[in-house]
Amino acid sequence: MASIDTSNVLTLFGRISGIGADEAYSEMCSRAAEKIEGMLTAETLTPEQAGRCEYAAACEAAYEYALETASGSALCMSESGAVKAGSGSIQSVHSAEMLRKHALAEISDLIEYGELVFITAEG
Repeated sequence: MASIDTSNVLTLFGRISGIGADEAYSEMCSRAAEKIEGMLTAETLTPEQAGRCEYAAACEAAYEYALETASGSALCMSESGAVKAGSGSIQSVHSAEMLRKHALAEISDLIEYGELVFITAEG
């Protein structure tokens, strides 16, 4: 019986995000692993299936990371009138979203969405 190993998720997240397996993101990776585990229909996973689920969880965490960093990319004015631009990239969010959709498609035989979800095909 295999299960999703959050240390593997963190390692994969580091590779995908390009920032390395930073322990500061272990909570984000744990949440992503829990999300994928919550979608699973199988009671047990083979090692191959667990690897696909770990990759999907890492993609989920990378998507969340991209959203967080991009949230600072818009110009914001403080009460004092100071304007600050963040360093996130909307293109990074788009790329992370596409990777996330791909990873979820790769585990579609193992998961069930809790709500009605539409994922459109592009191209």
